[in-house]
Amino acid sequence: MNSIKVANVLGYMARRYGGPPQSMYGLGRALEDIGVKVSYWATGNSSEHEDVVASGRNIHLYKTAWPHKWFRSPAMLHDLSRRIKSVDILHIQGIWSYPQCSASRMARRFDIPYLMTPRGVLEPWRIRHKGHLKFIKKIIYLGLVGKTMLQNARCLHALALNEVEGFRKIGYDGPVTVVPNGVNPEDFSHLPNKEEADLRWPNIKGRRVILFLSRLSKEKGLDRFLPAFADIAGRNVYKDVLLVLAGPDLDGYGNTVKNLINKHKLNKNVLLTGMITGRPKAELISRADIYALPSYSEGFSMSLLENMASGTPALITEGCNFPEFARSNAGLCMPCKREALKEGLIKLLDMPAGELKAMGRKGRHLVLSNYTWQVAARKMVTVYRCILEGKDVPLNPEPFINETHDCRIMTKSSEGVA
Repeated sequence: MNSIKVANVLGYMARRYGGPPQSMYGLGRALEDIGVKVSYWATGNSSEHEDVVASGRNIHLYKTAWPHKWFRSPAMLHDLSRRIKSVDILHIQGIWSYPQCSASRMARRFDIPYLMTPRGVLEPWRIRHKGHLKFIKKIIYLGLVGKTMLQNARCLHALALNEVEGFRKIGYDGPVTVVPNGVNPEDFSHLPNKEEADLRWPNIKGRRVILFLSRLSKEKGLDRFLPAFADIAGRNVYKDVLLVLAGPDLDGYGNTVKNLINKHKLNKNVLLTGMITGRPKAELISRADIYALPSYSEGFSMSLLENMASGTPALITEGCNFPEFARSNAGLCMPCKREALKEGLIKLLDMPAGELKAMGRKGRHLVLSNYTWQVAARKMVTVYRCILEGKDVPLNPEPFINETHDCRIMTKSSEGVA
């Protein structure tokens, strides 16, 4: 009997890329806690190396070669090919770059089963709204190599049920499993005092804080949200409201955000912190009165889960793919349109403090009851075991549990061994 050995393959792992690396770490650590052997294979520059390697064990990080935007690393694939026969499953994270494409070919060559987690990139909005040239490139890529990658996967892993629609629209008709992201409950049991954020950012003191904690990128809906916020920011009743935009600039979109702030005369109403992690991040989460994620398209937001786990009521959009959020009354879910976002902001800012706190408590209960890494890891083990044992992969897997709380399989090398 051997522990399941899983190799994650992806383009990048640095924290500046936001939720995808963070969620992969969270799931990986929880899998290791229950006996799965997890490794990570990715690219990263020299400035990212120390940060990435410190984030977890068994990480293999390689410098990119030209063209760098493809996250191309022949060295990574060479090393992985030498060790792939010791792996039970390849878990390919993403679809668009060199590591994923090459790893899927390698898996087929060595007859190693693999599954793929697109992480929201096959959502219809994501495919259509990256510009005409990128749209054409994606269609060509899917036609030439992408569909082969997908159809030969043992299953596609969706983070939310809504994501499955995107899989079907591009022609994938194979097995799908839904295992959402999660949080570690202990991370939110003792948050910093609210006053700590006031000391770090003095202009927060005495103000109601709306927190946006995510990458500054096109799909996050800030082109709609900032004008909606501007519509209310000039009103006397909301003069104490401060919008904090905390997140890394992705692909230069930060300049667009700054131009929107200037255009709508929001310089005194918006605080840009850049990327924050660790204690400063916890301080802002603790200090926020309302969390906002006005996205056009999400996989399944880690930032949203974290803020809900902290008891913060939220304003999100339909593109966040979280219908259970609205049903739980943990906040407001609106269309990603200026007027709708304006309406949502007014409703939450005008709500009595007691009602806001009740919303936050409901969100916290929802996340800590259903969206923890411990639950996600055991669901993923069920998926891995189905793949390795030749069984149908369930759409909604039950968490794997046995008396010894381990995750072992009978492999070819251990058949017949007690």
